[in-house]
Amino acid sequence: MKSKIMIFVFFTFLSISVAVAQNGNFKTVKVKGLVTNAEGIPIKKGDVFVDSLKTGLRTNKRGEYKFRIPVKSNFISIYSEEYGILTMVYNGEGIVNFTFPKNNEVKTESELSKLGYIFDVEAFRNMGKKSFSEYTDIFQIIREKFSGVRIEGSTIYVRGIISLDGNQTPLYVVDGNYVTSIANINPDELKSIDLLKGEDASIYGARGAAGVFVISLK
Repeated sequence: MKSKIMIFVFFTFLSISVAVAQNGNFKTVKVKGLVTNAEGIPIKKGDVFVDSLKTGLRTNKRGEYKFRIPVKSNFISIYSEEYGILTMVYNGEGIVNFTFPKNNEVKTESELSKLGYIFDVEAFRNMGKKSFSEYTDIFQIIREKFSGVRIEGSTIYVRGIISLDGNQTPLYVVDGNYVTSIANINPDELKSIDLLKGEDASIYGARGAAGVFVISLK
């Protein structure tokens, strides 16, 4: 029975990918939830999957997750190396909680890949997105990709985030190097761009208190 569900998840992903390719984009919705084991203990660092695709998001130390997913998503899954994988049917809810049962079957990434799960996060990130080369500049990409940002000229402000010294402009990290401006980056050269905030940006210390744009070039 489980194998049939996994196969259905995989082909559901394929059908969504085709629809995205035809339509060019889709609407997303906010989803959050709590992930615990059978004793109610939060499960941290659990990988979040949507329709068999690894999103790159993990549950925090309190077992919580929060992100945006395509409105027409069918399944949300949580994978833990210790507890295995648990899948819930998604019906448009804003909150989807997970409770792993005792003695849940644990499978390796290799075994899950054979069942149709895709661990390459770029597959999820690129669903429904236009090619970066279709944009005129990197600021147009940021306006469309990230909510809660304000752009004035070549300066970006992340709303609601201010560092201890009052700075509201984010840190820019391009291919592992700190830069003062990203205005000269050609969209054709862009491989990926992510905005880290709060706990996710803490690895950059005080410099990342106002948010961090992490950029990779081709």
